[in-house]
Amino acid sequence: MKETVFVRPPAPHILWTLLLVGILAISCASIFIRLAEAPPLAIAAYRVGIAALIIAPYTLYKRPRADDRWNSRRLLQAILAGVFLALHFAFWIKSLQMTSVASAATLCNTTPLFTALYARLFLGERLPARATAGILVAVGGGVLLAGTDFLLTAEALQGDLLAVCGAMAATGYLLAGSALRPWLSLPAYTLAVYGIAALVLLAWSVASGTTLSGFPAQTYLYLVLLAVIPQLIGHTTFNWALRFLSPTSVAILVLGEPAGATLLAWLFLGESPTLLKSAGLMTLGAGIVLSSLSMPSRENADPAA
Repeated sequence: MKETVFVRPPAPHILWTLLLVGILAISCASIFIRLAEAPPLAIAAYRVGIAALIIAPYTLYKRPRADDRWNSRRLLQAILAGVFLALHFAFWIKSLQMTSVASAATLCNTTPLFTALYARLFLGERLPARATAGILVAVGGGVLLAGTDFLLTAEALQGDLLAVCGAMAATGYLLAGSALRPWLSLPAYTLAVYGIAALVLLAWSVASGTTLSGFPAQTYLYLVLLAVIPQLIGHTTFNWALRFLSPTSVAILVLGEPAGATLLAWLFLGESPTLLKSAGLMTLGAGIVLSSLSMPSRENADPAA
């Protein structure tokens, strides 16, 4: 059995610059999704499908594969990561069509809470007191946010619940990816997971009778932009970071998305959150950060990217 190979993490200024670019990239996703005139499953399938097609030539024909260490267990982990990614996009994109960008983006980024709960319930790790307090604060913020959306429409509340389901699916995606990334190069990992997610979403779309073609020309442009900017640049940056940071740490960084998405929604879609909703968003965000910063981070000893 081969041992993992130590890789020195990049310099901090390089790491954080790339992560900032990743945050800015994923913040654009909500806008492209709102502007695309297509069903949620179709949007999700095009997003990961186009991304997989773009990286496939390099991964399959250009990239040396000596450092890609596949076996049956890692194939299963890749399938799990792909399925969870498909569920994440299906739930979240649907939620964006039912509730505000601010609510959908914030609730779908409650992933650190679920990674912390997973560590406690399934790994037996005791949560620090600050982490427990943060979870309670976040739950309070979520209740406040859901309450304000319920006062608007029942559909908005349903959208909030779908966004939370998207966060739970993203937790599975991060955990499976964290276990798999040390054994695969970034191109191989990305192609495998995006490709599997695309196949799952395509099969789901066909089985449910979802329309996959005949959209306006502008919609296809937004779908390509969605695949290139938030997916290839944004998500792939965080997949790369999983070699050097824990899943919880990566989930914390993704918390920059709600702020960016809310600002872009205000600028391009005219959505401005109410004072009460803003209070709920900030309370929820504060709870997530408090709980996340209390969790231990990963030791860096991963194979070559």
